[in-house]
Amino acid sequence: MIVYNKTLLESTFLVEEAIDLKKSGFIQESDLNTIKQNLETLKTNRNILVRIGFYLLGSFLFSSIIGFFSLLTLMESSTNYNIVGFVYFVIGLILLEVISRQNYFRHGLDDAFLIGSQMAFFISIYNLTDSLMALCFSMIILGIVFCVRYVSTLSFLVSLIGIVVLTGDFLINHTYISSALPFVLLIIAIGFYFLHKKIKDLKPLYFYQNVMEWFFIFSLLLGYASINYFVVRTLSEELLHANYSKSDVPFGWIFNILMFLIPVFYVYYALQTKNRVMLYIGALTFTLSVATFRYYHSIMPAEWALILAGSLVFGAVYFVIQKIKTKTTGITFLPDRTSNPAMLSTMEALIINSQDMNHAAPTQQSDMPFGGGGFSGGGASEGY
Repeated sequence: MIVYNKTLLESTFLVEEAIDLKKSGFIQESDLNTIKQNLETLKTNRNILVRIGFYLLGSFLFSSIIGFFSLLTLMESSTNYNIVGFVYFVIGLILLEVISRQNYFRHGLDDAFLIGSQMAFFISIYNLTDSLMALCFSMIILGIVFCVRYVSTLSFLVSLIGIVVLTGDFLINHTYISSALPFVLLIIAIGFYFLHKKIKDLKPLYFYQNVMEWFFIFSLLLGYASINYFVVRTLSEELLHANYSKSDVPFGWIFNILMFLIPVFYVYYALQTKNRVMLYIGALTFTLSVATFRYYHSIMPAEWALILAGSLVFGAVYFVIQKIKTKTTGITFLPDRTSNPAMLSTMEALIINSQDMNHAAPTQQSDMPFGGGGFSGGGASEGY
């Protein structure tokens, strides 16, 4: 199902891990060069600015092609504009297939056709059906298909967003329990988390490790956003046309409590499991919770609040540093040689794939072997 050659794709991931290992000081520059020389890889860009540049170039190319096609077709009064949108999708899909088969992967050019073709399909579906539910179903299905075939993290996130929007649309417009939407989304986020935990280490998903990482991040952010007081109140006013200018949202005190408890849980669990990403998300969401609380409940001037918050953060950080600065195991203040501990497990694969790289040339058999006394009495036998 994957459009790329799996051997080249695996080699690409191994070289990327080798580059990270080199930056972390685990291997030398010569080792990295040897690995690059012996592993054939796909055409990819790790530099985000270069990738954005090629994306803009690919977008210009795609828009030029569909623009030329539009000049040939849209001048006819009988043209069905919805069908034209699907034609744009087919054109983008063909271009994506061609460039992917030319071994372009996360290069920028392929991103342009991948995003452009999906956008053309989604817009056409919505124009044709005028249904948000149909749009969400198309996002879910097409996102998963593109994710599986092109190893696209963005497409998988599109499918997850489709699930969330579909759930919200169903509860708001087709049921009488729309007020339960935040709790339903929280349950979905928990389900996403446990699903990720169950499938992330499956061997068939080796090529989708980046997808799994963003699946994990999405589940954490969705869990927090679903109970954030600001998000709940704003969406209630926009989607349910409620007015809370003189009253509080239903169960508002629960949302105020949960939006602090969940970030604290993220930080605590991250420290227990040594999960760096979860720790960062916990710190970020806690900051958002403080900002949300300040927005609706101002108990002191902003300058004093900033001074107090800064003093508390400084004191907490100083206390923690003093506690862990001498530790060499577990949670420690010592500099980390790598920002991705999972890369250490890749070293074995690198060694296996490059085991023939540094083999010394076999030594030739000498014409005058030692031993046996065959020459100048070098041996222990009776011969001279």
